[in-house]
Amino acid sequence: MKIILILIAALSLTPSSTAWATTSPGPVCEASWVDSARTRTVPVRIRMPEGSGKVPVILFSHGLGGSVDSGMLWALAWASAGFAVVNLQHPGSDRSILRGGAVRGAMSPQQLVSRITDVHFVIDELGRKGREGRCDLSRLDLSRIGMSGHSFGAHTTQAIAGQHFPMAGSNAYTDHRVKAAIAFSPSPPFRGSTEAAFADVQIPFFSITGTDDSVPLTPQIRPADRERPYRAMPPGGKYLLVLDGATHMDFNGRGDGRPAPNAHIQAVVIDATIAFWRWTLLGDEAAKRQLDADDVGLVAGDRLEHR
Repeated sequence: MKIILILIAALSLTPSSTAWATTSPGPVCEASWVDSARTRTVPVRIRMPEGSGKVPVILFSHGLGGSVDSGMLWALAWASAGFAVVNLQHPGSDRSILRGGAVRGAMSPQQLVSRITDVHFVIDELGRKGREGRCDLSRLDLSRIGMSGHSFGAHTTQAIAGQHFPMAGSNAYTDHRVKAAIAFSPSPPFRGSTEAAFADVQIPFFSITGTDDSVPLTPQIRPADRERPYRAMPPGGKYLLVLDGATHMDFNGRGDGRPAPNAHIQAVVIDATIAFWRWTLLGDEAAKRQLDADDVGLVAGDRLEHR
């Protein structure tokens, strides 16, 4: 109940917020799906909106050391706005590494590939399974899939959306079933041209960062560098939100025992992301006009750009 009250407060604090329709919380189902081809178990948490009709689905990939708890505030908000939300947990870069002291080693290219393959696998499973516990997966409209993630999950999202990796070849990891993406704390490539890396990202893509969005593990990535993916992507449905004073962990979404971001950050992120999903996954042109008009409750120092 406390979490729901926090969410309601965050939604009500957005002064210029469009009054998106919300639903009562639907069923929440947890499972561990086994990818037999890789002998790998992928935990998932599924949040369904109330009702019986078809709904779009949004996947969320956690950051380094995270879990299905990551992105909790965003998942609650999106499910209450009528979207199904599936949180993925990635073995090898999840919270298990915090106990073993293997954090830096978990940032490897191999772990990124495993994460990307987890996303492909989970989308496959959503199409194969008719039900998971109380969650009726036959309601999922798999022609309307969104992908999102924070930090290492943002990197995962970038790959799914079409980021080019020189060693892998063009579009090696792209999943064309994904129609739109949101990256919390996106990253430029560690080597090579940013322009070449993001030249093939054709789907609508929303980059969300803050002026204090830095991480000790990657000091070479400054807060301003997190704007580079947006600027390198081809125009058309690309958005960049920069929140003044927002830190890296403000975008974690309060999961994994992290403190909640302040009410302003919560409200703007929730309002802006729901508008983006409504436009890209539901075809709501009023939501796009809201984004294009920067009408998401910004204050001095915040920026919302589009191209």
